[in-house]
Amino acid sequence: MSSLPILSVVIPVYNTQMYIEKCLDSLVNQTIDNIEIICVNDGSTDNSFAILQKYQNADKRIKIINQNNGGLSCARNVGIEHAKGKYITFVDSDDFVESNAYENSLLYFNNNKVDLVYFSTRLVIENHVNRFQDEQYFEHKCIGLVNLSHDVIAQMDVCVWNKIYKLSIIKKYQIRFPDGLWYEDNPFFLSYALVCNSAFFVNDKFYNYLIRDGSIMSQYNKKGKTYNKTSHELDSLLGFEYLLNFVFKWKLQERFKPLLRDLFKQNIYESLRRLPLNKRILALNKATEIVNLFNLNFYFPHDRYLILLSDKCYHKIGKINELFLTKKQRLLGIWDANKYYIICFLGIKIKIKKELIQVCYKLWF
Repeated sequence: MSSLPILSVVIPVYNTQMYIEKCLDSLVNQTIDNIEIICVNDGSTDNSFAILQKYQNADKRIKIINQNNGGLSCARNVGIEHAKGKYITFVDSDDFVESNAYENSLLYFNNNKVDLVYFSTRLVIENHVNRFQDEQYFEHKCIGLVNLSHDVIAQMDVCVWNKIYKLSIIKKYQIRFPDGLWYEDNPFFLSYALVCNSAFFVNDKFYNYLIRDGSIMSQYNKKGKTYNKTSHELDSLLGFEYLLNFVFKWKLQERFKPLLRDLFKQNIYESLRRLPLNKRILALNKATEIVNLFNLNFYFPHDRYLILLSDKCYHKIGKINELFLTKKQRLLGIWDANKYYIICFLGIKIKIKKELIQVCYKLWF
Protein backbone atom coordinates (compact mmCIF):
# COMPACT_ATOMS: atom_id res chain seq x y z
CA MET A 1 0.00 0.00 0.00
CA SER A 2 1.35 3.44 -0.92
CA SER A 3 2.13 5.99 1.77
CA LEU A 4 -0.89 8.12 0.90
CA PRO A 5 -4.42 6.75 0.57
CA ILE A 6 -6.25 7.07 -2.73
CA LEU A 7 -9.54 7.85 -0.92
CA SER A 8 -10.51 9.51 2.34
CA VAL A 9 -13.87 8.47 3.81
CA VAL A 10 -15.20 10.97 6.35
CA ILE A 11 -17.76 9.76 8.91
CA PRO A 12 -19.32 12.16 11.43
CA VAL A 13 -20.35 10.12 14.48
CA TYR A 14 -22.87 11.23 17.07
CA ASN A 15 -24.73 8.72 19.27
CA THR A 16 -25.20 6.02 16.65
CA GLN A 17 -24.08 3.00 18.65
CA MET A 18 -26.87 0.90 17.15
CA TYR A 19 -25.70 1.53 13.58
CA ILE A 20 -21.99 2.38 13.54
CA GLU A 21 -20.75 -1.23 13.46
CA LYS A 22 -22.66 -2.01 10.27
CA CYS A 23 -21.35 1.22 8.77
CA LEU A 24 -17.72 0.44 9.67
CA ASP A 25 -18.03 -3.18 8.53
CA SER A 26 -19.08 -1.95 5.11
CA LEU A 27 -15.97 0.24 4.93
CA VAL A 28 -13.23 -2.00 6.32
CA ASN A 29 -14.45 -4.75 3.98
CA GLN A 30 -14.24 -2.66 0.82
CA THR A 31 -12.63 -4.43 -2.11
CA ILE A 32 -10.06 -1.64 -2.25
CA ASP A 33 -7.51 -1.44 0.60
CA ASN A 34 -5.83 1.91 0.00
CA ILE A 35 -8.35 4.09 1.84
CA GLU A 36 -8.39 5.99 5.10
CA ILE A 37 -11.51 6.05 7.29
CA ILE A 38 -11.74 9.29 9.27
CA CYS A 39 -14.26 9.01 12.11
CA VAL A 40 -15.06 12.36 13.72
CA ASN A 41 -16.60 11.58 17.09
CA ASP A 42 -18.76 14.66 17.57
CA GLY A 43 -19.20 14.54 21.34
CA SER A 44 -21.08 11.23 21.48
CA THR A 45 -22.51 10.39 24.89
CA ASP A 46 -23.39 6.75 24.14
CA ASN A 47 -21.08 3.81 23.38
CA SER A 48 -20.10 5.07 19.90
CA PHE A 49 -16.54 6.05 20.87
CA ALA A 50 -15.80 2.65 22.43
CA ILE A 51 -17.00 0.96 19.25
CA LEU A 52 -14.73 3.21 17.17
CA GLN A 53 -11.76 2.30 19.37
CA LYS A 54 -12.47 -1.40 18.96
CA TYR A 55 -12.47 -1.07 15.18
CA GLN A 56 -9.37 1.12 15.19
CA ASN A 57 -7.45 -1.52 17.16
CA ALA A 58 -8.33 -4.05 14.47
CA ASP A 59 -7.76 -1.80 11.44
CA LYS A 60 -5.13 0.95 11.39
CA ARG A 61 -6.80 2.63 8.40
CA ILE A 62 -9.34 3.98 10.88
CA LYS A 63 -8.49 7.37 12.38
CA ILE A 64 -10.53 8.81 15.26
CA ILE A 65 -10.85 12.53 15.90
CA ASN A 66 -12.62 13.49 19.12
CA GLN A 67 -14.28 16.87 19.51
CA ASN A 68 -17.01 18.57 21.49
CA ASN A 69 -20.40 18.42 19.82
CA GLY A 70 -20.34 20.91 16.97
CA GLY A 71 -22.87 19.44 14.58
CA LEU A 72 -22.73 17.59 11.28
CA SER A 73 -21.16 20.40 9.25
CA CYS A 74 -18.42 21.01 11.78
CA ALA A 75 -17.57 17.30 11.93
CA ARG A 76 -17.38 17.00 8.16
CA ASN A 77 -15.22 20.11 7.89
CA VAL A 78 -12.81 18.68 10.45
CA GLY A 79 -12.67 15.50 8.38
CA ILE A 80 -11.81 17.49 5.27
CA GLU A 81 -8.96 19.23 7.09
CA HIS A 82 -7.44 15.89 8.11
CA ALA A 83 -7.99 14.10 4.79
CA LYS A 84 -4.89 12.93 2.89
CA GLY A 85 -6.50 11.06 0.01
CA LYS A 86 -6.50 12.11 -3.62
CA TYR A 87 -10.28 11.75 -3.51
CA ILE A 88 -12.78 12.18 -0.71
CA THR A 89 -16.27 10.98 0.12
CA PHE A 90 -18.67 11.13 3.05
CA VAL A 91 -20.71 8.49 4.86
CA ASP A 92 -23.27 9.07 7.58
CA SER A 93 -22.68 6.78 10.55
CA ASP A 94 -26.10 5.13 10.35
CA ASP A 95 -25.72 4.28 6.65
CA PHE A 96 -23.59 1.68 4.86
CA VAL A 97 -22.09 1.14 1.41
CA GLU A 98 -21.75 -1.86 -0.86
CA SER A 99 -18.39 -3.64 -0.63
CA ASN A 100 -17.35 -2.81 -4.21
CA ALA A 101 -18.62 0.78 -4.17
CA TYR A 102 -15.32 2.62 -4.05
CA GLU A 103 -13.15 0.33 -6.15
CA ASN A 104 -15.65 0.42 -8.99
CA SER A 105 -16.37 4.16 -8.71
CA LEU A 106 -12.75 5.32 -8.53
CA LEU A 107 -12.02 3.69 -11.89
CA TYR A 108 -13.97 6.44 -13.63
CA PHE A 109 -11.47 9.05 -12.46
CA ASN A 110 -8.99 7.49 -14.90
CA ASN A 111 -10.72 9.75 -17.40
CA ASN A 112 -9.14 13.16 -16.74
CA LYS A 113 -12.41 14.90 -17.66
CA VAL A 114 -14.20 13.43 -14.64
CA ASP A 115 -14.35 15.77 -11.63
CA LEU A 116 -17.14 13.98 -9.76
CA VAL A 117 -18.40 10.40 -9.58
CA TYR A 118 -22.07 10.11 -8.68
CA PHE A 119 -23.53 6.71 -7.83
CA SER A 120 -27.08 5.72 -7.04
CA THR A 121 -28.81 5.25 -3.68
CA ARG A 122 -30.98 2.61 -2.06
CA LEU A 123 -33.41 3.73 0.65
CA VAL A 124 -33.54 1.55 3.77
CA ILE A 125 -36.73 2.34 5.68
CA GLU A 126 -36.72 1.63 9.43
CA ASN A 127 -39.98 1.00 11.30
CA HIS A 128 -42.17 2.48 8.55
CA VAL A 129 -40.92 6.01 9.22
CA ASN A 130 -43.40 8.56 7.86
CA ARG A 131 -41.12 10.59 5.61
CA PHE A 132 -41.95 12.39 2.41
CA GLN A 133 -39.14 10.87 0.42
CA ASP A 134 -39.15 8.72 -2.66
CA GLU A 135 -36.53 6.68 -4.45
CA GLN A 136 -37.36 8.63 -7.59
CA TYR A 137 -35.52 11.59 -6.07
CA PHE A 138 -32.30 9.57 -6.19
CA GLU A 139 -32.84 8.03 -9.61
CA HIS A 140 -30.30 9.22 -12.14
CA LYS A 141 -31.60 11.26 -15.03
CA CYS A 142 -28.33 10.71 -16.93
CA ILE A 143 -25.84 7.91 -17.44
CA GLY A 144 -22.09 7.88 -18.04
CA LEU A 145 -19.93 10.94 -18.60
CA VAL A 146 -22.01 14.12 -18.57
CA ASN A 147 -21.11 17.80 -18.73
CA LEU A 148 -22.28 19.61 -15.60
CA SER A 149 -24.54 22.14 -17.29
CA HIS A 150 -27.08 23.99 -15.18
CA ASP A 151 -29.81 21.66 -16.49
CA VAL A 152 -27.90 18.61 -15.29
CA ILE A 153 -27.07 20.11 -11.90
CA ALA A 154 -30.72 21.02 -11.35
CA GLN A 155 -31.71 17.36 -11.84
CA MET A 156 -29.18 15.92 -9.38
CA ASP A 157 -29.85 15.23 -5.73
CA VAL A 158 -27.73 17.43 -3.46
CA CYS A 159 -26.73 14.72 -0.97
CA VAL A 160 -22.97 14.61 -0.45
CA TRP A 161 -22.60 10.95 0.55
CA ASN A 162 -23.46 9.31 -2.79
CA LYS A 163 -20.66 11.11 -4.59
CA ILE A 164 -16.85 11.05 -4.71
CA TYR A 165 -14.95 14.34 -5.04
CA LYS A 166 -11.45 15.48 -5.88
CA LEU A 167 -9.89 16.75 -2.67
CA SER A 168 -7.70 19.12 -4.71
CA ILE A 169 -10.79 20.98 -5.98
CA ILE A 170 -12.27 21.22 -2.48
CA LYS A 171 -9.04 22.68 -1.13
CA LYS A 172 -8.44 25.00 -4.07
CA TYR A 173 -11.86 26.63 -3.72
CA GLN A 174 -12.04 26.25 0.07
CA ILE A 175 -15.38 24.45 -0.17
CA ARG A 176 -16.87 23.75 3.25
CA PHE A 177 -20.16 22.97 4.96
CA PRO A 178 -21.97 25.85 6.70
CA ASP A 179 -21.65 25.37 10.45
CA GLY A 180 -24.81 25.05 12.49
CA LEU A 181 -27.28 24.82 9.59
CA TRP A 182 -29.56 22.11 8.35
CA TYR A 183 -29.69 21.54 4.57
CA GLU A 184 -25.89 21.76 4.76
CA ASP A 185 -25.47 19.45 1.75
CA ASN A 186 -27.04 21.99 -0.61
CA PRO A 187 -24.35 24.71 -0.56
CA PHE A 188 -21.51 22.18 -0.41
CA PHE A 189 -22.63 20.15 -3.41
CA LEU A 190 -23.67 23.17 -5.49
CA SER A 191 -20.40 24.98 -4.73
CA TYR A 192 -18.45 21.95 -5.94
CA ALA A 193 -20.63 21.42 -9.01
CA LEU A 194 -20.27 25.05 -10.08
CA VAL A 195 -16.47 24.79 -10.31
CA CYS A 196 -16.47 21.43 -12.13
CA ASN A 197 -16.81 20.52 -15.77
CA SER A 198 -18.17 16.99 -15.84
CA ALA A 199 -19.39 14.07 -13.74
CA PHE A 200 -19.69 10.35 -14.27
CA PHE A 201 -23.12 8.91 -13.43
CA VAL A 202 -23.00 5.35 -12.09
CA ASN A 203 -26.43 3.75 -11.88
CA ASP A 204 -25.40 1.04 -9.40
CA LYS A 205 -27.00 1.51 -5.97
CA PHE A 206 -23.78 1.61 -4.01
CA TYR A 207 -25.02 3.70 -1.08
CA ASN A 208 -27.60 2.48 1.45
CA TYR A 209 -29.37 5.40 3.06
CA LEU A 210 -31.16 4.60 6.33
CA ILE A 211 -34.30 6.60 7.10
CA ARG A 212 -35.02 6.28 10.80
CA ASP A 213 -36.98 7.92 13.61
CA GLY A 214 -34.00 9.62 15.25
CA SER A 215 -32.46 11.20 12.18
CA ILE A 216 -32.70 14.95 11.70
CA MET A 217 -34.78 15.01 8.53
CA SER A 218 -37.27 12.38 9.75
CA GLN A 219 -38.42 14.89 12.35
CA TYR A 220 -40.71 16.26 9.65
CA ASN A 221 -43.73 14.44 8.34
CA LYS A 222 -45.01 14.75 4.80
CA LYS A 223 -47.12 17.78 5.68
CA GLY A 224 -44.07 19.66 6.90
CA LYS A 225 -45.09 19.73 10.55
CA THR A 226 -42.35 19.06 13.07
CA TYR A 227 -42.41 16.22 15.53
CA ASN A 228 -39.77 18.09 17.54
CA LYS A 229 -39.70 21.86 17.81
CA THR A 230 -36.55 23.26 16.23
CA SER A 231 -34.94 26.59 15.54
CA HIS A 232 -33.85 25.76 12.00
CA GLU A 233 -36.79 27.15 10.05
CA LEU A 234 -34.67 29.74 8.22
CA ASP A 235 -31.79 27.38 7.48
CA SER A 236 -32.70 26.78 3.84
CA LEU A 237 -32.43 30.54 3.20
CA LEU A 238 -29.29 30.87 5.29
CA GLY A 239 -27.73 28.03 3.33
CA PHE A 240 -28.64 29.79 0.09
CA GLU A 241 -26.98 32.96 1.40
CA TYR A 242 -23.88 30.89 2.24
CA LEU A 243 -23.85 29.58 -1.33
CA LEU A 244 -24.19 33.09 -2.78
CA ASN A 245 -21.16 34.20 -0.77
CA PHE A 246 -19.19 31.41 -2.46
CA VAL A 247 -20.56 32.30 -5.90
CA PHE A 248 -19.60 35.97 -5.58
CA LYS A 249 -16.22 35.20 -4.00
CA TRP A 250 -15.19 33.09 -7.00
CA LYS A 251 -17.05 35.21 -9.57
CA LEU A 252 -19.39 32.43 -10.64
CA GLN A 253 -22.43 34.67 -11.11
CA GLU A 254 -22.94 33.91 -14.79
CA ARG A 255 -22.57 30.15 -14.28
CA PHE A 256 -24.99 30.18 -11.34
CA LYS A 257 -27.46 32.62 -12.90
CA PRO A 258 -29.61 29.99 -14.70
CA LEU A 259 -30.14 28.19 -11.38
CA LEU A 260 -30.40 31.15 -9.04
CA ARG A 261 -33.99 32.30 -9.33
CA ASP A 262 -35.67 28.89 -9.09
CA LEU A 263 -33.39 27.77 -6.29
CA PHE A 264 -34.01 31.01 -4.40
CA LYS A 265 -37.77 30.54 -4.68
CA GLN A 266 -37.51 26.96 -3.46
CA ASN A 267 -35.61 28.04 -0.37
CA ILE A 268 -37.98 30.92 0.34
CA TYR A 269 -41.02 28.65 0.26
CA GLU A 270 -39.23 25.96 2.24
CA SER A 271 -38.58 28.46 5.05
CA LEU A 272 -42.11 29.86 4.84
CA ARG A 273 -43.52 26.36 5.07
CA ARG A 274 -41.43 25.52 8.13
CA LEU A 275 -42.21 28.71 10.03
CA PRO A 276 -45.35 29.14 12.14
CA LEU A 277 -47.91 31.56 10.71
CA ASN A 278 -47.00 34.46 12.98
CA LYS A 279 -43.29 34.27 12.10
CA ARG A 280 -43.40 33.81 8.34
CA ILE A 281 -42.58 37.46 7.79
CA LEU A 282 -39.06 36.59 9.01
CA ALA A 283 -38.47 34.48 5.90
CA LEU A 284 -39.64 37.26 3.59
CA ASN A 285 -37.52 39.84 5.36
CA LYS A 286 -34.50 37.54 5.05
CA ALA A 287 -35.22 37.06 1.35
CA THR A 288 -35.34 40.84 0.90
CA GLU A 289 -32.04 41.15 2.73
CA ILE A 290 -30.44 38.59 0.39
CA VAL A 291 -31.75 40.32 -2.76
CA ASN A 292 -30.38 43.67 -1.67
CA LEU A 293 -27.13 42.40 -0.14
CA PHE A 294 -26.09 40.71 -3.38
CA ASN A 295 -27.81 43.25 -5.64
CA LEU A 296 -29.64 40.48 -7.46
CA ASN A 297 -31.80 43.01 -9.32
CA PHE A 298 -28.69 44.00 -11.23
CA TYR A 299 -28.45 40.47 -12.67
CA PHE A 300 -32.22 40.17 -13.17
CA PRO A 301 -33.31 43.76 -13.92
CA HIS A 302 -36.73 42.77 -15.28
CA ASP A 303 -37.57 39.99 -12.83
CA ARG A 304 -40.80 41.02 -11.15
CA TYR A 305 -40.46 38.47 -8.36
CA LEU A 306 -37.06 39.80 -7.23
CA ILE A 307 -38.17 43.41 -7.64
CA LEU A 308 -41.16 42.81 -5.39
CA LEU A 309 -38.95 41.10 -2.82
CA SER A 310 -36.50 43.99 -2.92
CA ASP A 311 -39.31 46.51 -2.35
CA LYS A 312 -41.03 44.38 0.31
CA CYS A 313 -44.19 44.24 -1.79
CA TYR A 314 -44.91 40.75 -0.55
CA HIS A 315 -48.64 41.05 -1.01
CA LYS A 316 -48.13 41.16 -4.80
CA ILE A 317 -46.29 37.85 -4.93
CA GLY A 318 -48.40 34.88 -5.94
CA LYS A 319 -49.17 32.23 -3.32
CA ILE A 320 -47.77 34.35 -0.49
CA ASN A 321 -51.26 35.12 0.83
CA GLU A 322 -52.01 31.41 1.05
CA LEU A 323 -49.05 30.92 3.37
CA PHE A 324 -49.99 33.84 5.61
CA LEU A 325 -53.73 33.56 5.92
CA THR A 326 -55.63 30.83 7.72
CA LYS A 327 -58.83 29.49 6.17
CA LYS A 328 -60.86 31.64 8.52
CA GLN A 329 -58.83 34.73 7.63
CA ARG A 330 -59.45 34.13 3.94
CA LEU A 331 -63.16 34.39 4.67
CA LEU A 332 -62.93 37.29 7.08
CA GLY A 333 -59.64 38.70 8.32
CA ILE A 334 -56.88 41.29 8.05
CA TRP A 335 -53.27 40.73 7.06
CA ASP A 336 -50.56 43.28 7.83
CA ALA A 337 -48.52 43.47 4.59
CA ASN A 338 -45.95 46.16 5.35
CA LYS A 339 -47.28 49.22 3.46
CA TYR A 340 -50.81 47.81 3.18
CA TYR A 341 -53.53 46.04 5.08
CA ILE A 342 -55.14 43.21 3.15
CA ILE A 343 -58.78 42.84 4.16
CA CYS A 344 -60.42 39.54 3.22
CA PHE A 345 -64.19 39.22 3.09
CA LEU A 346 -65.75 36.00 1.81
CA GLY A 347 -62.70 35.33 -0.36
CA ILE A 348 -62.56 38.88 -1.76
CA LYS A 349 -59.31 40.73 -1.00
CA ILE A 350 -59.22 44.49 -0.56
CA LYS A 351 -55.89 46.31 -0.30
CA ILE A 352 -55.76 49.54 1.74
CA LYS A 353 -52.67 51.67 2.18
CA LYS A 354 -51.63 52.21 5.78
CA GLU A 355 -50.99 55.88 4.97
CA LEU A 356 -54.66 56.27 4.07
CA ILE A 357 -55.73 54.77 7.39
CA GLN A 358 -53.36 57.08 9.24
CA VAL A 359 -54.77 60.13 7.40
CA CYS A 360 -58.33 59.05 8.17
CA TYR A 361 -57.42 58.53 11.81
CA LYS A 362 -55.96 62.04 12.09
CA LEU A 363 -58.98 63.62 10.37
CA TRP A 364 -61.38 61.68 12.56
CA PHE A 365 -59.65 62.54 15.82
